[in-house]
Amino acid sequence: MRLSTFVLVFALALNAYSLDTSIVDIKNYQLLRSSGKSSLYEINTSQSSYASAPLLIELVGTRYEMGYAYGNLLSKEIKEAYNFLLTSMLGSHWYDEILKVAVGEVLDWQWNDYLSIQLPLAYKDELTGLRDGAAAAGCPDCGSMVTRAIGASNMPGDVQDYLLVLLRELNKTKIEEWPRRLQKSEDSNMHCSMFGVWGSRTAGQRLFSARNLDWNKDTGINKAKLVAVYKPEDGGIAHATVGFAGLYGALAGMSAEGLTVHEANLEENEITWEGFPFVLRLRYVMESAKNLLEARQVWMKTNNTVGFNHMVASANDAAAYAKDKSSSYAALAMETMYNYTAFFHDNDPREASALYEDTTTGQTSVHIGFPLKEVVWRTNHGYDPIIRQHYEWSQSPSSWSMQRYMFMHEAFTSYERNKIAIDVTQAINITAIVGDKGHHAYECMDNTDGTNVLSVTYDPNQLTMYSAWESKRGKDWRPACCSSYVKLDMTRWFK
Repeated sequence: MRLSTFVLVFALALNAYSLDTSIVDIKNYQLLRSSGKSSLYEINTSQSSYASAPLLIELVGTRYEMGYAYGNLLSKEIKEAYNFLLTSMLGSHWYDEILKVAVGEVLDWQWNDYLSIQLPLAYKDELTGLRDGAAAAGCPDCGSMVTRAIGASNMPGDVQDYLLVLLRELNKTKIEEWPRRLQKSEDSNMHCSMFGVWGSRTAGQRLFSARNLDWNKDTGINKAKLVAVYKPEDGGIAHATVGFAGLYGALAGMSAEGLTVHEANLEENEITWEGFPFVLRLRYVMESAKNLLEARQVWMKTNNTVGFNHMVASANDAAAYAKDKSSSYAALAMETMYNYTAFFHDNDPREASALYEDTTTGQTSVHIGFPLKEVVWRTNHGYDPIIRQHYEWSQSPSSWSMQRYMFMHEAFTSYERNKIAIDVTQAINITAIVGDKGHHAYECMDNTDGTNVLSVTYDPNQLTMYSAWESKRGKDWRPACCSSYVKLDMTRWFK
């Protein structure tokens, strides 16, 4: 689709077809149970589209104590989530129990020999506490279920890549010796997206950022929607993650310093397990960094695994930029694969000069990069030349990743043309538009199209998150971006 067509489509959408997103306030937090200094709450909202209320767990204490409380207070939810995920992956046939055992053993080996090795001692202590706390609550296998889920979340985008990295680790083959693979079609469920916008584009020059998780839908894990607040007593910065019980770590998150973290699949052919699992690595960034410079330093001291697009956005940097435009930028995109990270800020020349070579149409110089000032965004492709060289999905302008990239581009430019400063409503609207709801970005259809299971918009200068989860099941399932966004004021929890 040509750029002018995108402009027309979004102009119509801006005036008539903006998504009718629902923002709901919290009435109260109902205490369910406690362990030590930590407590589990039910989040009761004014109204919402959810069959079950989201949960919030506040984890306070030593690393072991925080992990113990997580396992002890959420053992039932951990076990249910694990079984839901495996059933969704493997099915419900008579032989599936055998497959579940086999998959569990492979994930245990992956964790014990690779993914756990580079973890800081603090996180190993948390996971030991989690295992012990869950066992005390009657679930001796919950510790393994959690580490298996961490491994599953760190898998490549398809079975072929999983087998390749499996064979590499078994044979100790150098990644550089791998045979290059033919380009694959973009048929994965992993259609995630993210953005960070600040400065003259936003109300009060605040930072707004967002993250969509498009993943395995309707598994049943939405029964335990979870906000986890970590308040370590060893000096780590308090931070919160948004996701589901049993998926330990940061699928999405924000710290007490207003630092937000983001992830999207990036299908690269140089990948490994010998690194820091991303859901824990993003937590590590949040609790270790107060701004983008520190976040970048933390990132470079830790190792990549499989291909991901990541982003870090900083309220502190946005506040500095509002006072002095020479203070650079407020969001940083990171395109990653094994042993390589390409960093991008706003209006990057590599993005602006990116071309798609399409010999089938005779168009050999099609522009596919359209960066802007004071905003950074990504879907599931990259712009660094080395990253593009190892990318396995199509980079065509007609690819779904490119289309969603353009949805966000046109959102930002349309608000700019119409002199509309992006505030909470506009930021949530952009988030919801790009969340995967099938190939109809500007409308929530009354069907089960799409794969968007988590949709989060951040207002980090106000320490506020707006989180939506996938809702209901079966024929009534609806994507997160078409569900209720719960307003989460985190100032209370970060004290």
